[in-house]
Amino acid sequence: MVFKNAAYWQLVILYLALACSYASGDQSVKTGPYEIHYTAFSSMLVPADTASTLGITRAENRILINVSVRKGDEPAAVEVQGHALTVLNQTQPLTFTEITEQTAIYYLAELINHERDWLRFKINIQFHSDHPPYALEFSRQYY
Repeated sequence: MVFKNAAYWQLVILYLALACSYASGDQSVKTGPYEIHYTAFSSMLVPADTASTLGITRAENRILINVSVRKGDEPAAVEVQGHALTVLNQTQPLTFTEITEQTAIYYLAELINHERDWLRFKINIQFHSDHPPYALEFSRQYY
């Protein structure tokens, strides 16, 4: 999906980035020349009009997973796949949607979480170069 109104989407992405950082601590990891930023946060932090535009369902039991990759100062297009596991090892696949704007590329996935739980996220990032894939793993507790 490519969005034409760059200024509007820069504000949306900035808001999402700030919300992500505030909600659950934006984290990053470096692998070779790439820096991977990732977070998971409540969909309720996304303003209703932005959620509607992006096709995101806002609900108390919905979690958004946000992944972005940069190579130096430039956004990097990648393939992102993954799943989440509950404490009982129940697996929920994650379907990532690419959001592209002039200065950033973001990959968002939605997850339904029905109860208080620790979720383990296992995300595979495949680069469009000869760099080997990166297996990203992190956990979050939701109430």
